[in-house]
Parts: sequence; C-alpha cells; structure tokens
Amino acid sequence: MSILQSLKPFWPILLTFVLPRAIGYFRAFRIAYRTRPSPQPLPRKASVALNLLFVTICGFFFASFSTFVTDQVNIFILTNSRLAIPSDALFNRLAAARPGQTLSSMDEQLQAKLTSTAIRKLYLRFGPSTIVDCPFCTPFDPSTYLLYHFPKNVVFPHLFNFGILGLVTSPTLAGFEPSRWRFYVLTMALLIAAGDAYTVVQYQPSIDVNMPSPSGAFWVLAALRPLALCFYDSFVAFLIYASATNRFLLFSTPAKDPETSNRQILDLITRNGIALTSAATKMRATTVARNAVVRDSGLKGTDDKYWQEVVDTLGKQNLQSGVWQEEEVQAAIARAYGNGTIDVERVRKEADAFVKGVTRGLEHGDQV
Repeated sequence: MSILQSLKPFWPILLTFVLPRAIGYFRAFRIAYRTRPSPQPLPRKASVALNLLFVTICGFFFASFSTFVTDQVNIFILTNSRLAIPSDALFNRLAAARPGQTLSSMDEQLQAKLTSTAIRKLYLRFGPSTIVDCPFCTPFDPSTYLLYHFPKNVVFPHLFNFGILGLVTSPTLAGFEPSRWRFYVLTMALLIAAGDAYTVVQYQPSIDVNMPSPSGAFWVLAALRPLALCFYDSFVAFLIYASATNRFLLFSTPAKDPETSNRQILDLITRNGIALTSAATKMRATTVARNAVVRDSGLKGTDDKYWQEVVDTLGKQNLQSGVWQEEEVQAAIARAYGNGTIDVERVRKEADAFVKGVTRGLEHGDQV
C-alpha cells in the first residue's frame, strides 16, 4: 500500500481544515513579513539590560563548573569505588588520588560522616557540603538534609535569576518594547524554578550498592541548573535585542493596554522635552556668542571680512541662488511635489522669512 493510499481516508480532513488554514497562515506570514517594522539602532536602555544579562550569563556558565573542583568532586567516581566499600579502603584510595597523597579537611570530615550506606546515599543526593556543614541533620530523617540543602542550592540561584530578569524587562531599565515580554519571561522563570524544586524533592534514584562509581543527583543538577539558567537568559537576551531593534520579529507587536500606552507617551514627551531644553540652551549660547561678536569691533570686523570674502569668491548671484539652482536639488524637489516645476524663488523667500523669524534677536538680543 502506497503512502497516498494510506492517507486517502484523511483527505477530506486535510482538504477541508488543514489546507485552508495552511494557506491562511502563509498569507498572514507573507503580509506580516512585508509590513514588518524597519530595524533601528539598539537603544541605550536596552544596551544596559543586555550588558547586565551578559554578566549574569557568564556567571551561570562558570558556576556550572564549580562542582568539578577537588573538594566537591564525587569521591566514589574519583576512586572508582562501590557504595558499599569499607570507609578505610575508600579514603585510602581518596588519599592516593589527592595532591601529596593527603586528605583535605573536607575529606577528613566526610570520613567521619560516611559510615553507613544510608548516609552515603544522602551524600550522592545532596552533595558533600550539606553532609558536612548541616548542624541539625540526622541520617534517620532525610528531610532535615533537604531543609538545609534546598534554600542555598535551589532557591537562591533561581531567586537571583528572577531578580535579574525583573530588572532587564522593566520599562525603566530596558524601555517599553522589551518590557512587553516581562510577564512571559517571569512566568517561565517561575516554571523552571518549580521544575527544579520538584526534581530535588522527589527525585530519588535507586542505587545499587555494588555498582562501581555511582553517580549522584547532586552533581548532575549542580551542572544542569546553571546551564539551564544560562541558556534561558540567553534566549531572554535575544528577545530583548529583537524587540528593541525590530529585528527577527516578523509579526507586529500585540496591542498594548492603555496604561502601558500612556506610560510610553509620557516617556516620549519627557525625552522630547529634554531634547527641546537642550536645543534651547544651545540656541541661547549661540545668541550670547553672536551678541558678543556684534558688540566687539575687532570680532565684528573679522566676521564682516569673512562674509565679504565669501561674496567675492562665489559671486553675488551664486550666493543668492545657492543650492536651489542645482540640477539634483531641482529634480528632487520636483519629485517631492509631484509635478515637473517649482517656484524656486518663492520657496527661497519662504525659507528666508522662516529663518529670519527664528533667528530674530540674534544680533540685537539681550546684553551679554
């Protein structure tokens, strides 16, 4: 039986539901691709957020190697020993594997603790630091080790990452475009933390005491946890970059709620107000400088001499016509107006009147 014959019973479904939807999705994709916003430079706020994420990603990446240091390594894998090996034989092998063939202070404390199979299974589950440092833990109640292990090794990394994600998706730090991902980013971070917590609490693999080099859940999770956060933060950084620069996003942004729109408008007004204030300050400085030139005979003579040389060099007619008579300018203006002709003299007079109105008072302004 051919593939087409095997799919024959499903043809009505494919032709009735799947094919029209596929065509509709393709058309929507094509329209969205053609009407997507043009890319823009990376804003300063988004750049700050990306730099913070980059530092966090590097920190999580290097943290994934922290359990491979000498004191934190799985001693059963290091010595290729079974879980049921006698303590003396285990630590004699460990001493031979250590630099100088001597046990470290952590090894000596573990030697006093790892006296039974039950505590060794807890060692594989929670790691050496929890076994050695917990002041209230007992092998008869494994939940005490979980209570000591959980906040430092599970809660703190995810809480730190949650705070970083909250900062880099805030409108104040990253701007309004990246902030539209805030709810989804933080929700996904909570789901990752919940999955990690569930794994630590519920995952208790059965371990054969006679199996050599038993692996421990502590080392697996200690390596995967920061790597997962590293990859997730990298994805968030991509979202922020794509949203802030209008890149890689083919579909238009969803409609914003009124509060977000109002905040975005207020931020735009504030930034424009700052720009106008800066421009007014520069205009005021120009006025002061121009007044100083006009009132100083030496500077005024130099200024008049400069412009007289310009007139003598270019000629009075060329100076009056200027750039308006150039062929390229004429063609561009004609295209802009939609007809083949334009009254250059009228446009020049309007421009002169506008400039005179804007610069009125520069020569006879306030006293310096």
